[in-house]
Amino acid sequence: MIYQGMHITNNKDVDLLVCHVSFPRKKAAIISMHHIINSANFPKPTCMDFSELEMLLQQKSTTQSQFNYPAEMSYSDRALKNMSRHNWLKKRDIKFAAIEPLTDYYLINKYLYGEGLGREVQELCDNKASHLWNTRGAYYNALNRYIVYGCTLNALLPTRLKNTGQNYYLPADISEPNKKRGRGGSDNRSSRSKSLGVTKHNKESMKKIISYMKSKEGKKQFPKFTYYKAIELYQYNFESSTFQRTIDDITTETRIPFEEADSLSTTQLRYHFKNIVNKTEYLKIRHGHIGYEKDHADRQGSSHDGVLGSTFRYEIDATILDIYVRYPYDTSNQVSMGRPVLYLVIDVFSTAIVGFYIGFDGPNWGGSSQSLINACSDKVEFAAKYGVSITEDEWPAHHIPVELTVDNGSEHPNALINSILNSEIGIRGYNFTAVYRGDAKGIVERKFKAINDISIHHTPGSLPELPKRGEQHASNQALYDYDSLMAEMIHTIVLHNNSADRLHRFDINAIRSDIDITPNALFKHSLKQEMNGGRDARKVNPGRIHWAFLPEEMASVRADGIYLDGLVYYSDYAKNAGWFTKAKHHGAFKVAVKRWRQWTSSIWHKTPDNQYVSFDLKNVNDESPFSGMHWEPVLHLLEQFKDKRHSNALNRKKLNIYKSHLTDELKRLNEEMIKDAPENTRLAMNPGIKTNKASFNAIQKLLAALEYQEQLNIKQSEPLQHDHMVYSELENDLYGED
Repeated sequence: MIYQGMHITNNKDVDLLVCHVSFPRKKAAIISMHHIINSANFPKPTCMDFSELEMLLQQKSTTQSQFNYPAEMSYSDRALKNMSRHNWLKKRDIKFAAIEPLTDYYLINKYLYGEGLGREVQELCDNKASHLWNTRGAYYNALNRYIVYGCTLNALLPTRLKNTGQNYYLPADISEPNKKRGRGGSDNRSSRSKSLGVTKHNKESMKKIISYMKSKEGKKQFPKFTYYKAIELYQYNFESSTFQRTIDDITTETRIPFEEADSLSTTQLRYHFKNIVNKTEYLKIRHGHIGYEKDHADRQGSSHDGVLGSTFRYEIDATILDIYVRYPYDTSNQVSMGRPVLYLVIDVFSTAIVGFYIGFDGPNWGGSSQSLINACSDKVEFAAKYGVSITEDEWPAHHIPVELTVDNGSEHPNALINSILNSEIGIRGYNFTAVYRGDAKGIVERKFKAINDISIHHTPGSLPELPKRGEQHASNQALYDYDSLMAEMIHTIVLHNNSADRLHRFDINAIRSDIDITPNALFKHSLKQEMNGGRDARKVNPGRIHWAFLPEEMASVRADGIYLDGLVYYSDYAKNAGWFTKAKHHGAFKVAVKRWRQWTSSIWHKTPDNQYVSFDLKNVNDESPFSGMHWEPVLHLLEQFKDKRHSNALNRKKLNIYKSHLTDELKRLNEEMIKDAPENTRLAMNPGIKTNKASFNAIQKLLAALEYQEQLNIKQSEPLQHDHMVYSELENDLYGED
């Protein structure tokens, strides 16, 4: 299967990267690796038919692999800022704002496989109000880079600058030396404008102007936001002074502008205002949020048209299940840990359920990503972890999709997801639907009702459809723990995939092949006929898959290990890289990691040189109580441990106070016993320590013998056996032998 990010090489000087794929046209856009490695500007990719590429792949000397994009493309903005890449983000966003009109899905296909975008690029050059560059070549260079690196926002990061200097220092105010940057030379001698260099104080003043123009009072005075008016307000309020003059007892006030050397130029102000208010924000201020969404926001398709076969597009959605789950770590009572969130991944073509996840937070991208890992996992191995035995034929879903459809909500960071999915495993993740648009994900929405009807509503602890007054709450009847609910869900999904009626989705090939009418049968048939077997995720580095789907989290590196949510991990890579030594001598620091919540035993980290490193749970060989468990119950248990530690701290405080009281009383009693003794002023060791010790031991033996005799209730007239021996020993201890 030809896929985006495929790196094709052989021993005949063939070194190609597949940077875009059009399944309907059966064509792909390719570029020589020579241009990627040696050129700052990439040429337009070349179009090739699938048949040509397949002939090349069939040659014995040809190998194919997933191309390793620059590691920074899969980093979040937060991680890049931690690496002091603030300017990279600014450069990226400025370039994308310039070519954004050209990045529509249909325009990209027109550029690569059609008549090109000459007219569109020329319009951008001619648009004096909004264009960034004056030449067509500049737009093409940025667009080519965008396509070659997977049509993602992070494709425009200036990764070639990773070994150059850090961010330019920006003074706080004009009291610090500040040379104006630009084409006027290092000291601005070649420029007509002798204005100041911008400072942090200048930028804060610009933000104040924008905030005022966005406020209710500002909108009354300036109904339409323009950069021109913002510049005018800035110059009036921050680059002029008030002068008063009195003539014939009449005082007049006037404004006098600053000299050029004491102010910013209009060009500088326009540049920085556009940096603060980008094109999208400008349109929102100018037209309002409703007007922006109506007339200017991007439009993403939600139709199922264009789905070629199984694994082409997966839909993801979540719902809160109508059941309470029993807490497994407290069997003394029937305790509940709440209602879980079910995440489902559906293959749009066959409607088969290809993956799921049960969590206790969200719905959010964190849970969705866990379900996607499951969708790409071997189901036989997965089911066995929960004591369920199935065959490969019963649930054959373990493939990487071409596209994804998820909610376009605030909990889903679209740009980051799009960048990572493209750069790591070549998934087109741009297919986002509007929030609360269940109609755009109708297939997966209907699955929730089916699962509730088939299984959940018939399980103890489920919510009744019509609860009766005075009836016991369902949380008190929770029977299934997390593992049991997972096993029940596996049984339910296998039942659905192998029994639901999907005859209405048959095409002519399915009819001629006389296959079963179930989603599972349709999935397997289409996978072979239309998708050339699909992309088997079991043949891909598991670290790459985990890094592609899972949300980024920050773990803390300390001297004794790598900490994440109370669990401690270890890695030979971290040891060899000197992480633990650095943490010991310079303090703990953060690293980006990703975890699959079905498995506590390891988490993943991606190094800047594109290595996927597994951090393993410490003490695994010593049978750690958290080894091999799923995170959901563990997180509940760790919260319970926090409560226990808090209660223990309070109890320790009480016992400490009581113990201190007893210690003070003992001191007082001992001081009372020696109050009449003279003060000891001796500097050398106290004499007679050995003699006193021997006497004390002898007395202790005598007291023990007397206590023993009293306990046996022996009469004084009856001699104790070996009595002479005991007293003889006591005499020897007290007085020594004669």
